[in-house]
Amino acid sequence: MKLKRLNSIVEYVKSYEMCTYEELCQHFDISMSTIRRDVDVLIDNGRIEKIHGGICISKNYAEEMNNNSLIKYDNSKDKIARLASTMIEDNDIIVLASGSTVAHMVKYLKDKKNITLITNNLVVLNEAMNCGFNVVNIGGNLDRKAMSFVGTQTIKQLEGLNANKCFISCNGLTLNGISNVVDLEADIKKAEMKISSKIILLIDHSKFDVMSLYNFASIDELDYLITDKKVSKEYEKAFSEVDVEVLVAN
Repeated sequence: MKLKRLNSIVEYVKSYEMCTYEELCQHFDISMSTIRRDVDVLIDNGRIEKIHGGICISKNYAEEMNNNSLIKYDNSKDKIARLASTMIEDNDIIVLASGSTVAHMVKYLKDKKNITLITNNLVVLNEAMNCGFNVVNIGGNLDRKAMSFVGTQTIKQLEGLNANKCFISCNGLTLNGISNVVDLEADIKKAEMKISSKIILLIDHSKFDVMSLYNFASIDELDYLITDKKVSKEYEKAFSEVDVEVLVAN
């Protein structure tokens, strides 16, 4: 139990960049003396360091995490991914599509029970290697730039599957559509959405009002949109009209 709590403390601090002892006490519902002992252990093994006003992930540990992962850690994307992961329930079958924001989700799924993850993305697959849940890797032709399998073979494999939820990202979002730079990736995302009961789009604020070459969906195909900043009134109205729930990660 203690080891699990120590790992959870590291993930919590990593998500918020910096936090106080009081915040940790409240979040984990344990005493100040226990938190201080746990933090001392994490400081001794180099994962956490003290700063003015609280604690943060140590620079050496952050570099080590980035070196061992295909994902370049990004705080905004991580917050979006953490919120998205709370939508996953035990026994779910989920699709994690290509995209760094989606890939940030994997580490938050380790405590989920009996979930099945479907992906065509090597980054997601790499992150899931040390997790205990079932992973279905969809093959095809390797797009090295996107680190994903694409093509007709990939689409055919997807067509034989079912999923409760599909988590996707994109290169651009306008009121006229959700778009991707690469046509093959766009085709795969269409197929992933088609087999899923609920569609959740994960994007940071920089993707709004950006139009890429290939539209793969319209906003009325979404069930949820998760982002890192409050959307404009124009988008808020448009999402409301098509019953898309907007969630903002803090």
